Amino acid sequence: MWKVFFLNRNFIKESVRDELPNLYEVKVFPKYVGICGTDKNIYLGKKPVKEPLVLGHEIAGLTEKGEKVVVFPNYWCGYCNNCRRGFHNSCRNKISIGVNTDGGMAEYINVPKDFVFRIPDDLNLELGALIEPTAVAVAAVNKIDKEIGKIIILGGGSTGTLISIVAQINGLEAFIIEKDRRKEEILKEKGFEVTSELEFDDRIVVIDTINNQESIAIAQTILKNSVARSELIITGLDEEQINLNRDIIVRSEVTIKGSIIYDRDDFLNSIKIISGNREKFNKIVDKVCSIDSINECFRKCVIEQPNIKVLVKMDPI
Repeated sequence: MWKVFFLNRNFIKESVRDELPNLYEVKVFPKYVGICGTDKNIYLGKKPVKEPLVLGHEIAGLTEKGEKVVVFPNYWCGYCNNCRRGFHNSCRNKISIGVNTDGGMAEYINVPKDFVFRIPDDLNLELGALIEPTAVAVAAVNKIDKEIGKIIILGGGSTGTLISIVAQINGLEAFIIEKDRRKEEILKEKGFEVTSELEFDDRIVVIDTINNQESIAIAQTILKNSVARSELIITGLDEEQINLNRDIIVRSEVTIKGSIIYDRDDFLNSIKIISGNREKFNKIVDKVCSIDSINECFRKCVIEQPNIKVLVKMDPI
């Protein structure tokens, strides 16, 4: 079998010894792998990992029987305090493929049966690769107070755009704030609602998909200029330490929530949502590149150029 290893900002395809699945695993042949902000941060050195590492956690592919499947790439332990209470997304011993163990940029991967999900036979595998990041969006939108109908999303990457789509499917107004003018134009061309407004005359939810000092400052400005009892939901992991203004949070009674990945139900709902709204999700894919040109594609399409979502086709194009 072959794997594509990431080492020192390079992807290297190598032949390795075949890995046989055990009785509790399914052999999955990845066909499309999505690139996300985590992969970009690993590439740039912002998220340290043990190299060499096989990247890729947004995976759609086929089983040995030819079944279309997607991989739930965060394996929970089942016995930590969080898992015992059903909070599997916050597992203390979580194994995240493509991050702390080898991921999907390989000829095949062996996945525990509980973390392999069938998708409809008529759903193309490009859309299948969007199921995992869409589950992140589903989890975030599910945390919104049901009495609030408007959300402001900070960051127009794949997480921000997917939150926008899921929110609108759920009947919410969704606006994206994106500081990169090149990406802002791409968002407008794709039909997303983009705004620069920082003041709203209603209760709102700000969803920060970036989470650095700049984005948190913008979020708090919006919350200060909006109606009390609004919400801040943080999905981004860019910076560990952020500054919060006590008066804005306390005097406006802002509710702050974290949202980390998703649970099993979010993942299953993601499959249903994409299956029923295919055209809405097709528009976010900017580029599909071949695994054989991953070095050039990653550098140009992920690092140098603004993008919403880049997919890697695991077979040569």
